[in-house]
Amino acid sequence: MVTIRNGAMKDCSDLLEVYQGTRWFYRQRAGGYTTVEQVKDEHRGAVFERWGWLVAEQDGRVVGEVVFRAEKNPNGKIGVIRNLDIDVRYQKSEIGTHLTRAAEEVMRKKRVARVVATTPPAAYNYWMKVGYFARGSILNIKKSISQVPDRPTRAVKTVRVAPESKIPKSMRFSNISYPGLLGEVAGSIVDGAVKGVLLEFTSENKLVGVGAFSLGAKSESLFVADVTKRGMDLSDSVISRTAKAGLKLKAKTARTTIPKGQLSHYLKLGKWTSEDSTDIPVTRLL
Repeated sequence: MVTIRNGAMKDCSDLLEVYQGTRWFYRQRAGGYTTVEQVKDEHRGAVFERWGWLVAEQDGRVVGEVVFRAEKNPNGKIGVIRNLDIDVRYQKSEIGTHLTRAAEEVMRKKRVARVVATTPPAAYNYWMKVGYFARGSILNIKKSISQVPDRPTRAVKTVRVAPESKIPKSMRFSNISYPGLLGEVAGSIVDGAVKGVLLEFTSENKLVGVGAFSLGAKSESLFVADVTKRGMDLSDSVISRTAKAGLKLKAKTARTTIPKGQLSHYLKLGKWTSEDSTDIPVTRLL
């Protein structure tokens, strides 16, 4: 019998074995998951703050987990499933469905009307099986920071936010940015996992945009810029100032991941090098 319950740090011992089977691609990068402490790190700090965490337990051991949260956007709230990991020996069972439905029920109680997830092509059949379908596509874009044009305007004031212990409330939403990405990047900066800058943009004392810029390897950066409904006409200024914040960190290249449908905001700043992501955004109405 499968039991779905809230996750706890004691579950990370079982989840190490799950991760070693489901996240094999990390072995080609940072050596993969080899210790329980690495798994615990995935469930700590500002990056993990406000995420829901459910695990599936069978025969006395944890065989899967789902991590998710509700996020504000101009139309209300959307749900974001960050990851769904099932022990490879149980992937033909209904455990993934049980976890997905349990997460949806939690989000439904938070008045979430639509849930989004990101899946590699190999897992797309699963998401179709549980009622999620592809919507749009994802672009990875980048540009030399020196080639990002300035967009000076007195209408927009830039405020640098000092990282504290939590992700600023202003950065817990998505509009033109990819759902969940702003919180991920902001959280990694707050946790001290990477060097970075957090920015808020105001006009007439009202928030019109936010930006998070993190410094990666070889002076290449990951940044996320977003605007409120009030700031849609100011998106080029918000994107420009966020990208160029990397100069203070001695970064050379700024890169980001965006919904393809939002590319027009970036093209206001000229051409970007872009490539389609192999990952697929999927969504389901609750």
